[in-house]
Amino acid sequence: MKKLSIYLLSAAILLPISAFADPHKDESGHGKGRGRGHDRHEYKEEYWDGNCKVERKLEKNGEYKEERKCKGARHGHYVPAPVYVPVPPPIVVEPGITVHGTVRVPY
Repeated sequence: MKKLSIYLLSAAILLPISAFADPHKDESGHGKGRGRGHDRHEYKEEYWDGNCKVERKLEKNGEYKEERKCKGARHGHYVPAPVYVPVPPPIVVEPGITVHGTVRVPY
């Protein structure tokens, strides 16, 4: 019973202390910014989009710039030759009545 009361007492002391923790601050005590102006930094990104090289820059003052440098195709373009398909001969149907494909009655 004594151990249970010690655990409850320590939990009652530690819980209010954790409530004072600020989730917007790191270990050094400085905030993460959240739009206050001091969290702005320069950012540069380069990547390829198809045959184009894209460079993006974000400066501290908020200016944004994007450059694209495109090159021609890296490989040759292959166009296949046309394929010749012969036309089937026409089907000639003689006038008359055909019963089950075996008996033919002309008119």
